Amino acid sequence: MDDPRRTARDLLQRKDRGLVDLWILYWNHGGRCHPFDFDAFVHDVLPVEWFDLDALAVAVEELALESIA
Repeated sequence: MDDPRRTARDLLQRKDRGLVDLWILYWNHGGRCHPFDFDAFVHDVLPVEWFDLDALAVAVEELALESIA
């Protein structure tokens, strides 16, 4: 996965799950972004740290797997 933010935007456009669902998974995997800033983070408006990108990557993978099942 190149940039998990792009993959997250693609998943959110499908309308299978909402931004809050993605944020909860991200937070559960160690993400530190506040829920009010998460939308800006996903849309590449806010700068992020590597650990936030890692947490988002895991959350996106988990959300994608849930959408398939």
